Amino acid sequence: MKTSSNKLVLGIVPLLAITLSYIGMPYVSRFPTDIIEKLPYIPYLVFTGAIFMGIFFKRHRITLIATSLSIAYIVLHNAIVSPEITNLHLVSLCMVNILLPLNLVLLTGSRDHQILSIHGFVASGVILFQIVGCYWLTQNYLPTLSEYLLFTPVALMQILPITLPLPVLITYGLSLIAMVVYLVKKGSVFEIAFLGALIASMFSFQAGLGESGNSIYMLLSGLILIWGLIHNSYLIAYIDELTELPGRRAMNEEISRLRGNYAIAMLDIDHFKKFNDTYGHDVGDQVLRMVASKIGDVHGGGKPFRYGGEEFAILFHGKDSKASFPFLSNLRETIDSTRLILRNQDRPTNKPENIPPRKIPWQEVHVTISIGVANNSEELVTTQDVLKAADEALYRSKEKGRNCISQHSTKNYDPDLDDAAVE
Repeated sequence: MKTSSNKLVLGIVPLLAITLSYIGMPYVSRFPTDIIEKLPYIPYLVFTGAIFMGIFFKRHRITLIATSLSIAYIVLHNAIVSPEITNLHLVSLCMVNILLPLNLVLLTGSRDHQILSIHGFVASGVILFQIVGCYWLTQNYLPTLSEYLLFTPVALMQILPITLPLPVLITYGLSLIAMVVYLVKKGSVFEIAFLGALIASMFSFQAGLGESGNSIYMLLSGLILIWGLIHNSYLIAYIDELTELPGRRAMNEEISRLRGNYAIAMLDIDHFKKFNDTYGHDVGDQVLRMVASKIGDVHGGGKPFRYGGEEFAILFHGKDSKASFPFLSNLRETIDSTRLILRNQDRPTNKPENIPPRKIPWQEVHVTISIGVANNSEELVTTQDVLKAADEALYRSKEKGRNCISQHSTKNYDPDLDDAAVE
């Protein structure tokens, strides 16, 4: 799967959750009374869970963002349950709405460290300083803060259906832009989750005091953080970071569920050690990514995996070796015809004033793969039998000179498939 499509699919999850919450908000009033009464307290449980999950998984950004959201919700909840909304409540909410998105932006741009580290203590100290600073400012400069923080032009209120003051809108707007930039540059699941949490929290404060939307959107922001943490753990466990293909663990789980007819193809990059020894491991990584991108586009319903090192695997459900051969043959030919262009190794980091002429501005690298395929049969009953047979067929492809496909020998098919045999 391509990186851009990964970003798109992952980004849809929090946006879809926020959209569905927005659409379903008018129906919340139909919930039983006891659920509505308990609803404002549920976000506290979710934030607590996110905080401890962040600590357990050593993701201090999750812990600190969940802490910031919980502090913001405490201020919001305190205003909601108060018998009268005072100027202190409004100013406190405004300050929270300014600091919360700024904190999310700063944490999004930082790296994950353990909470019990210098970075963790500094970040926690900044949040504590903000709490103390806000309390001191509201106790000493409340009228001045009210004049500047609660300002909203009447013309803007007539144009936009907003309830947030202008300083808050500006802060959220700039923060959203900054986080989208982070997302485009890095694009990990955490950046997507942090952006979703920011949008959900903005909707929470925009909903107006005393509305169920305050609690629902804040609850949603905490759930989005937990989703990001769980999904990232899944990616670490099952997706190969370099090639973005499912890894060996994912393959083992997939083959354990195989039923009926199936074929397993094992693929290996020919002379891969030569690429590393000649050009370095960076070029080796380029070769792996290029081959993985082609394998990821295999047709015929094949599911690709990175098996380990320079070895890959493809599972074909409902097909035998003969039926899967055309798709493997097309894949082999595609990789064989692809040329990986290497830029000059001595290219300087900074552009020099006088650029000398280059005899070899670039170099082509020819990459090929060898394939072995086997399917389940009376002879190969278990998935481990099929996997071992495919690996033996791969070894035979290498003995034949590489850049070819071999099949495990059975009584039903020729040992080595080719286009004429398939026809």
